[in-house]
Amino acid sequence: MPPPPTSSKPRIHRQAIEKLSRFACVDVVDGRQVERTLYFTFPGGARNRRCNVTFVDPENVPPFEGDQAWFLMELVVTKPWSYWRAVRQVGQPDA
Repeated sequence: MPPPPTSSKPRIHRQAIEKLSRFACVDVVDGRQVERTLYFTFPGGARNRRCNVTFVDPENVPPFEGDQAWFLMELVVTKPWSYWRAVRQVGQPDA
């Protein structure tokens, strides 16, 4: 008898409140300037210490005003690789 099918649903490994910083560029489209978000970062890089920030794809961050904001972040474990996504914007945590 074959084993039951496994769920390919993403799994949330952990949550954290992080300050995201937007990195954007200005493109010229049809003769006018358009700002485009390239990626977001927050402090705390991978274990290999080659980079001291973590990168987040713009598709995984809801729209917000300004270049920096605090978000509740989730580390999603999937195949072939894990990624961070912003769940919702929150206020600055107390120090």
